[in-house]
Amino acid sequence: MLKVWRTREGESGRAGGAFQFERLTVKVTRWRVVLGGVAVGAYALALIAMAPAEIIVARSSNGERQAVGTIWAGERAMPGGFGARWTVMPFSSIAHLSGALRFGLRGPDTAATGQALVRPGRVSISDLNGTGSMRLLNAAAPGLPFACSSVMRFDVARLTIKGTPESVGSIAVSPGDCAPTTGGPATPLPALTGSVRSDEADSTIVFARADSNAEVMKARVQADGGLTASVEAGGVGLLPGVGAPVSIETSL
Repeated sequence: MLKVWRTREGESGRAGGAFQFERLTVKVTRWRVVLGGVAVGAYALALIAMAPAEIIVARSSNGERQAVGTIWAGERAMPGGFGARWTVMPFSSIAHLSGALRFGLRGPDTAATGQALVRPGRVSISDLNGTGSMRLLNAAAPGLPFACSSVMRFDVARLTIKGTPESVGSIAVSPGDCAPTTGGPATPLPALTGSVRSDEADSTIVFARADSNAEVMKARVQADGGLTASVEAGGVGLLPGVGAPVSIETSL
């Protein structure tokens, strides 16, 4: 039982009609507790969702804003004139017990959309479709020694970045050229075919020459988020500064 106080108008002939206090008793039931908890939780979620996007995307080293909007719906700026926007999907989040959002990529030669699911131990992308400049690689990894002008066309049903591998799809790359980021002559890059697949151990993205099927680049994403990216023998001479097969390991 919960005891509360409220005011009531004084009765005639008692205190001249002045306000008096009386003690009431409110019965606390399980449903009232549940409804109160839901109301408080909804209010808290609303405050979080409408918080500025800068809470999750920090400012640059020189203090410039890198994101606009809110946590619910916002956009982040990327180098090279690219941008990534997102919108939270509340019903999908509840259905999958994950953070679900719809995202889009825009910029030079870039217009792609997809969906993402995020929860502890698992990150996956689905329904990734559209086009993207290969310069997105430089926006994501500014340290790359080369930049390519080719355009990628995405048709990826699913790509697992972390968790049990479940990846399938394709990425076609148009002919173009690649030049050193420090300046110098560009080298032609032929059309490439990219395949997205997975097995029990990891998800793999392989780019091969369309004219000979010789592998040019490969990326392997393990279930724990470990990434191994490599330039294969078929890529030697196509990418500036790469004179031999090379690989790097990092984590996502």
